[in-house]
Amino acid sequence: MTQKLTKTKTLIFLTIPFLTFLLIMELGVRAFWEFEPNRVLCYHPVMGRSYCPDTKGYLRENKEKMHIEVNADGLLGKAYPVNRVQGQYRIALLGDSFTSGEAVDAESNFAGVWEKNLSNKIPTGVEVINFGVGGTGTWQQLQMFHIKARKYKPDLTIVAFCWCNDIENNIDKLKSGSMNPLLDEYEVEWYKHFNVKRKNFNKWLWNNSGLYQFTRTRYNHLEHYFKRMFLPEYMKRVPSEEKQKSHPVYKKDTASIYDDLFFFDSEGWDVTRKLIVKLKQEVKENGGELAVIHFGGLYQYRNFPALPLKQFDAFLESEGISHFNNFDLFLKFDDELLNKNFIPNDGHFNEIGHRHFADFSTGFLFNLINKNKI
Repeated sequence: MTQKLTKTKTLIFLTIPFLTFLLIMELGVRAFWEFEPNRVLCYHPVMGRSYCPDTKGYLRENKEKMHIEVNADGLLGKAYPVNRVQGQYRIALLGDSFTSGEAVDAESNFAGVWEKNLSNKIPTGVEVINFGVGGTGTWQQLQMFHIKARKYKPDLTIVAFCWCNDIENNIDKLKSGSMNPLLDEYEVEWYKHFNVKRKNFNKWLWNNSGLYQFTRTRYNHLEHYFKRMFLPEYMKRVPSEEKQKSHPVYKKDTASIYDDLFFFDSEGWDVTRKLIVKLKQEVKENGGELAVIHFGGLYQYRNFPALPLKQFDAFLESEGISHFNNFDLFLKFDDELLNKNFIPNDGHFNEIGHRHFADFSTGFLFNLINKNKI
């Protein structure tokens, strides 16, 4: 007489071979496929992106492994006490992946070089706290100041504005219906907290499962391939033999959010200007002053449509916001020297680029600090 399997036994019978298959696949991927870099970014219910507090991990750029550490407040580099040291000047730095500088040591990115340069010039010392997070624009940077930076009571808050993709990030956040800092939307509902746990679990899987990394990476490559197919022509890289000596002319705005960068009256610039004005208001209410330093990515200094640099400076001037154009420094470099400032096949600053960026702008900060002290 055959015994009928119970539902529990049937489930176990089906689960064991499935788990065995996954284990064999996991071992196979670990044996024959190189792991991707660890992820140290966690999902934040308001900002979307934030470094995971008290996390250590290896990242890789150009096949070089780098070890980074995130402090208890979710910031790259050393920890700073929330309470101020009397007499010491404090700067809060907001920005994206150029600012966070994951590819170099915290002491070697432009925030670390600023702190060293300025502390050598100012006897009481200067702290530069880096709140930069990769993949963010002014939208999330305003949120970062509201959520984290303001409790440190900085004397000066610097926005490191990147012409590469900050405008795109800002308009994308507006159109996606994200929590809006212009409307002071900071209250988090229960489903947002649930989403945090789900996405952070995916991050844990990425760091601990070769099989998950492999499948996720292949999916991402396929997704990016289709996205690149629909990029505007001016966003596509031009073969070296076709490069022009002067900037190409880009005359017509389209519905693409990529175009907003080039037209100072666009929707992307409209929301960006409002974000900067709002940030200035919050910084002032917190007892500090706002300044903006703007610069570009590697490919924006050659064979790229003209950017509204002068219009941006004029806007900042009209709002009484101190500003410095670091774009001009890299624009003056010849091709050989320019490339020495960026990580090959990546486009972010290497240690040389961070040092040039910091050295060129230290004088601006030094004068601003002296002015504020007076």
